[in-house]
Amino acid sequence: MKGILKEKKMTEKKEPLEIKCSSCSAHFRLWIPVGKMGEWERGSTINCIRCGSPYLIKKAAGGFEVTQVPTPRVYAGTPAPGTAHGVPSAEESRIHEVETVLLVEDDRLSRKMVENSFKGMDLRLIATASGEEALHILDREKVHLLVVDLYLKDPANPRSMMDGEDLLKKVAQFGYNIPAIVTTGKEMIDDISMEPKWFDLHVKGFIQKGNPFWVDDLKEKVADVMLKG
Repeated sequence: MKGILKEKKMTEKKEPLEIKCSSCSAHFRLWIPVGKMGEWERGSTINCIRCGSPYLIKKAAGGFEVTQVPTPRVYAGTPAPGTAHGVPSAEESRIHEVETVLLVEDDRLSRKMVENSFKGMDLRLIATASGEEALHILDREKVHLLVVDLYLKDPANPRSMMDGEDLLKKVAQFGYNIPAIVTTGKEMIDDISMEPKWFDLHVKGFIQKGNPFWVDDLKEKVADVMLKG
């Protein structure tokens, strides 16, 4: 099975797209699978790999249109232009619509690191410390991606009695089809990630928190999953 997937990946044709960020002048390249180009006609949002500035990319005749997306405004107090009583117009809502990431992490410092790192990315981050609270959030919020720590259970806290795997099983059981990224401090991460059960739980990747750059790795993985859908 691995050989088939590897062969398919190697033979899939991709077209390069060069982008220069107007905010920080960084140059980066996207490789877009030819088979998915039709999806890009509707547009897809990506972020600069250096500063996180969002760009809307659409397929056009002979190439792609790349447009920097304005930073979302906060509608509070005095109504913003083009709005009524501080409520965004339909057009502005479409432009500023962002996807929501739910972070489930019981370590306060780790939550703060992710929250600080994700500032400027074109997404909305909701953070919570337990699987139980995450289920309550899913019941009232539209979530596009889960970032779940593998070990959440706290025997001393009756409100935190499920680990990350338990949470993902509940999410699947309740009928949510949400991609997930799993974080863990366990060193032998390959032993975990190779288990086939994660495919059924919609896990798209693992991030090991043991290295000093794990938050940067997480940002890249989140952007990759958001881009591919």
